Amino acid sequence: MTSSSELLEITGSELAHILRTPLDHCMVLDCRPFLDFSLAHICESRNVNWNSMLRRRSKSSVVALEWLIPDKMLLGRLRRGDFSLVVVVDERSPSTAELKAESVAQMLLTALINEVQTQICFVQGGFEGFLEAHPELCYRSASNRLSTMEPEPTVMGRTTPTYDRDGPVELLPFLFLGSALHSSRKETLAAAGITAVLNVSSTCPNFYEGEFEYLRLTVEDSLAADIRACFSTAIAFINSVKQGGGRVLVHCQAGISRSATICLAYLMQAQRFRLDEAFNFVKQRRNVISPNLAFMGQLLQFEGDILCQG
Repeated sequence: MTSSSELLEITGSELAHILRTPLDHCMVLDCRPFLDFSLAHICESRNVNWNSMLRRRSKSSVVALEWLIPDKMLLGRLRRGDFSLVVVVDERSPSTAELKAESVAQMLLTALINEVQTQICFVQGGFEGFLEAHPELCYRSASNRLSTMEPEPTVMGRTTPTYDRDGPVELLPFLFLGSALHSSRKETLAAAGITAVLNVSSTCPNFYEGEFEYLRLTVEDSLAADIRACFSTAIAFINSVKQGGGRVLVHCQAGISRSATICLAYLMQAQRFRLDEAFNFVKQRRNVISPNLAFMGQLLQFEGDILCQG
């Protein structure tokens, strides 16, 4: 298949006009690294990932669209021509003439032209230029910095750990990681817009049954625990909350091992992260995470499963 028209270059102002026009069915694909995308991006845009492992397994010199877009539903919509316009954005390139052949943006443009029958556009100046001119059309993540203020009062006879004095950390707009303390505070849940709670423990109660959607995965933080057996259930629950427009808090007792492991598994499955990429991503947001050695081994096995699935 070939594109229905030639590749067009548009300005950030032209994209802003398109996004403000309800009749235009536009999909914006962001080629920046996921860490940058998670901090700021054009509202309703989707991130494109470069699945280097799948690329190395292929003998073809052509990059397939499925290696760049892990979301099979979005991939199907693109191939069906559900969008009247597909817009590609990178970090700051002034034009397609400046793109390197091995850049994600160039590979994506080539794949789209080869596989999608829709008008394809490239934004001159990239996301940085667009954000500067049209910040009102962009999402920016609230910072989750550790508090340096005076300690909180003790809770149940124990001082609140420094890393729990703020709310749970936002990993994705619909996915939060925290502790049992966070799950016990209704005002904290409300402030983060939480609608569902994934409790990965054997002892922490579901504090507000009937007010939030709950899923409990009974897992001990031990070397003998098979947390990998819970991955598919946890991922399905998180996706169901996402699809319903909600937000889910994943917690265990301390928000360090069990719940962190579940969040890592989700990022690996949904974002096609390698384990080290997912770990660094979560560590930057909640620096106390430390899945036990057995859990890390199970995550490595899960990584292998995902790569084999393609």
